[in-house]
Amino acid sequence: MTTTLPGTRTAEPSGELDALEINALLAKLRVAKGAVDKKEWLSAELAGGPAVSIDAIGSTGSPLSTLDSSGMGFLTPMVSFLEEPLNQLRGDPSSVSSGASEFDGAGQGGTAVAEEYRSTAGSQTSEWSGQAASDYLNKGIDLADGILSIAETSLTSAKALIGAGEVVAKAVADVTQLITEAVGKIVPIMSQAIAEAPATFGNSIAVAIPQCVQIAVDYAGQIAGKMAALLSSGENLMKLIDGALGVLKIVKQVLTFIGEQSQGGASGTPSGQSTSKPSSTPSGKPSSDASGQQSQSGGGSTPSTEDLA
Repeated sequence: MTTTLPGTRTAEPSGELDALEINALLAKLRVAKGAVDKKEWLSAELAGGPAVSIDAIGSTGSPLSTLDSSGMGFLTPMVSFLEEPLNQLRGDPSSVSSGASEFDGAGQGGTAVAEEYRSTAGSQTSEWSGQAASDYLNKGIDLADGILSIAETSLTSAKALIGAGEVVAKAVADVTQLITEAVGKIVPIMSQAIAEAPATFGNSIAVAIPQCVQIAVDYAGQIAGKMAALLSSGENLMKLIDGALGVLKIVKQVLTFIGEQSQGGASGTPSGQSTSKPSSTPSGKPSSDASGQQSQSGGGSTPSTEDLA
């Protein structure tokens, strides 16, 4: 089941669609984009603290290596479970950056196309008059807003990728810090046990091992909490993206309807309205036909939505 933003309509577009309706859909997309950008989807457990570079995802260091360097390598296999979540979080940060860059580029390009078409539709009809000219300009504005909606969705996806990458990087840093703290508590205990080993015939080490493992278990619980917060944040983010995609689906239906109207398609024409297209003149200005009605230039025709898909 697709999650949609509050108030999103799922019905097929009708002949009453106008700029206000498309503007409402565009506003919903911008609300989703703002929520993604401000990280409103982020769980409280991961919020706050200094920002962490997305490059942290590619870190390879082992916080448990301190045990080896302290002469306590025998203890590492007993607490290695601490690093398992860390290994799951790590990856290639460049794949996140490149994917976000592609979405951002597509969004910027779509925005430019929408603004250019909006400007062109206005300039081409500046000297026109009559109902046909007004209808053409309105449909041109609707189409520009539809293109802009697609661009906004692409920009939202870019923000979501970067935001998710930054949050995973923050989780990597937090988990690394927790493991480091655990090791910081384990080392003194085991150091003392090793020092007392000759006098106790190794019994001090046997007593210290359960204490050290218990410290690791306690910190593993905190790490599990971080992982659960990360999962919850991811689910919240996906709800926003699903909502944006639900709106985009309706926008695409609207664009298809506009395209069918501009081409005189029967399926896109409300009942009782003519499907005839006004004639054009070489000069690109409206010409009067036999009935005295004015028509639009063929040079300013509405692009087919097939090209936008």
